[in-house]
Amino acid sequence: MSASAHYTIMNDPLRLLRHAVAEHSLPTMLASSDPSGPVVEDIATATHLIFPADSSVSPLPLSTPTRFVRKAGPNTTGGAIDLRAAYFCWLCRDENVAQYIGLCGEKDVVNLTFLERASLVTWLEGADEQSDYIVADTGAGAATAQALSEPKAASGTSKIATAEGAEMKAAAKVKRLVDPRLERTYAIERVLVNRNTVLRGIKQTDFSYVRKEAMESFIRSHNRSASGAQAARQRGAPYNTQRGPSAVTAPAPSSGPSTKRRDPIILLSPSASSLLTMSNIKDFLERGAYVTAPPSTSAVNIQMINRTSNRLGQVRFVVVDSCERFKPDYWDRVVAVFTTGQAWQFKLYKWHNPHELFQRVKGFCVTFSGDPVPESARAWNVDVVQIDKVHRFRDRETVEGLWDVLEKWMEARGWSGRGKSAS
Repeated sequence: MSASAHYTIMNDPLRLLRHAVAEHSLPTMLASSDPSGPVVEDIATATHLIFPADSSVSPLPLSTPTRFVRKAGPNTTGGAIDLRAAYFCWLCRDENVAQYIGLCGEKDVVNLTFLERASLVTWLEGADEQSDYIVADTGAGAATAQALSEPKAASGTSKIATAEGAEMKAAAKVKRLVDPRLERTYAIERVLVNRNTVLRGIKQTDFSYVRKEAMESFIRSHNRSASGAQAARQRGAPYNTQRGPSAVTAPAPSSGPSTKRRDPIILLSPSASSLLTMSNIKDFLERGAYVTAPPSTSAVNIQMINRTSNRLGQVRFVVVDSCERFKPDYWDRVVAVFTTGQAWQFKLYKWHNPHELFQRVKGFCVTFSGDPVPESARAWNVDVVQIDKVHRFRDRETVEGLWDVLEKWMEARGWSGRGKSAS
């Protein structure tokens, strides 16, 4: 290897990576710049890469910029990607688009579009000598380094082309053409979500509320059993011979107060443009009638909504428009959030990100029929509820549709059976 070629390949992270792929000797991720430092498997904690195939090259920082330059688009920002993004793209070459984007978000790595990813992987594996995204380097050393990075021949003997020959070969290559319509399509591509990606996604789902509810149910059941057995012993109740000598007859139903229920919580938007406020929410949800909200002059900061349904039974909902006095466990009881499409509403919420919030609670955006729906609300996975501006007899149908959506959502998450049975 000539001195110029060695200098160029040593200072070009992309060519180093392509050379390592050709030699079937992938680089090793390190947690520091020390070549003898600890080796890590997670790219999120790695800081440097060391290339075993080029022992003379010092470990390169993963933040080193490369010659792969992204084109600015509606959903992407232009600029050169770093070595971390390029190497992670190669490691995830066999993953589908949804898995790759999810892993990039989990590892905090820049994710490439489908076209960029396909171009980089094709170039790294040596199937293509040119890429629309890789800025060409110039000089005899660069051309010789390009020849060195090509895969070896089957006979095991590698022939290094001269600088002039490599440049002529690169100039003779016909630039790969891409259909402009295909480029426009890939520039606005979005990840499709289906049943499999939702049920078997890469994001961790928090099921701690299930454990908490199960523990509370077990404790209540245990306390009832213990108090019932003690009451039976105090009354001198006879043993139940059919269930064994240790069993006692069931105690009579107690007339005392029942166990305190955990009422579900609904959060309203405190925005002045919200159609539903603390002054008219009770009329809307309980009576099925929309009343124009008067100027906020009352000091009411909480409303109790009683609801009887075939799915949940008799349930009392707590409606508030602020979470300033929330205790940590209150967030486990929040089932719905009404929004006007303004992100500042979630500043004090447990989940500040609207996309994460509306994966955990049911979201509603209430507007008048015919009025435009905020674009942000469309992107937040919320249901749009439209109220007729004139005909008030349609309010009942609108409210029942809202309750039907919310009750189905609550039933799917284990809220059925918590209320009293509907007779």
